[in-house]
Amino acid sequence: MTEFNDEEIVDSFLDHIRYLAIAHHVNGRLRVKASWSGAKQLAKLNEEEIESLIARIPGILDYRVNKKALSIVINYDPEILAFSLWEEIGALGEYPLNREEVRAKLLTILMNSQKII
Repeated sequence: MTEFNDEEIVDSFLDHIRYLAIAHHVNGRLRVKASWSGAKQLAKLNEEEIESLIARIPGILDYRVNKKALSIVINYDPEILAFSLWEEIGALGEYPLNREEVRAKLLTILMNSQKII
């Protein structure tokens, strides 16, 4: 299993999430879909590496991949990963200049979660 530092986790997450768009979102549950071109990019990724990255993101409780539907359902703790943060992440495709702000928020969450452990 590959070890990642906090910045690598956040950067990789943000790099991969850009291939996905929010299809449905209620507090605590998110469904994202990949476009065909996004699915081609995601298919190139090492599944174990992605699972390792997801496991390191605090607040993600569970996720389920539906390859046929090109979608992922993510169950998350809204006390850790706020609904509004997911909306900001989902808007990065339209507003890529917000990436550094979103990145800083995710890094803060990651670092704060490690202080608790």
